[in-house]
Amino acid sequence: MSEEFKVIQPTTTVYCKERGEGWTLTGITSIDEHTSVMFDGVRYTLPAREIVEVLLPQQLEREKSQSE
Repeated sequence: MSEEFKVIQPTTTVYCKERGEGWTLTGITSIDEHTSVMFDGVRYTLPAREIVEVLLPQQLEREKSQSE
């Protein structure tokens, strides 16, 4: 099974309900890798799948609600 994946650039803004707004420190080229994300000056290493499936959609929803 092939899975289409779009590359996520470094410094992409993400949002975590527990940690707040953050950004990726490295790019994401595969859904199966881990990536560094900075939240409030603290660096976390998170699975790319969590970033793509949870944190990016939360950021997009947040941006959408702020523009309304």
